[in-house]
Amino acid sequence: MRTANFLPWRQQQKRGCLRFWGLLFAGSLLLALLLFVGGRVSSHLTLRTAGLWQASDRVLHQALEQRHKQATALLAQRQQQQRWAQQKATTQAWEPTLIALSGAIPDRAWLATLRFQQSTLHLQGYAATLPAVEAFETALRQFPGFTLGAPGEMRQDAQGRWQFAYSLTRKELTDADPS
Repeated sequence: MRTANFLPWRQQQKRGCLRFWGLLFAGSLLLALLLFVGGRVSSHLTLRTAGLWQASDRVLHQALEQRHKQATALLAQRQQQQRWAQQKATTQAWEPTLIALSGAIPDRAWLATLRFQQSTLHLQGYAATLPAVEAFETALRQFPGFTLGAPGEMRQDAQGRWQFAYSLTRKELTDADPS
């Protein structure tokens, strides 16, 4: 009878089994290590991306704030220019009235102050003679677009000049004719 020696085969089977399980364990360990490193890299990239988004959002927000400030300043400048243009137009609208008023002042009279407040034009001035004051008052009664109010105080100063004060109220414009 022949005897079979299974010892080398067993050793070969044992080495194959150890190799299989060793490779399986090493592969599992390597796979776990790769998953861990991949998770860490992914987490780092996610944080880095979020940081870049925040930085770009911050830069965008600052740019928007700067544009808002510029737009606000431009709007304020335009409003100021509109107010200036309106004031200029109002002032220019007074030019014919003031020219007509200067033509109504007699030669021997002059104005010291001229003030417009709530549709009333206040005039204060001096005249060399009383007839000059009377001529000025007559001219003011006929002044177009205004109604002469009660005359203010009139007195003679130490130098012999007559000081006068008048107020003219602007006539309200009625509705225009449809024609």
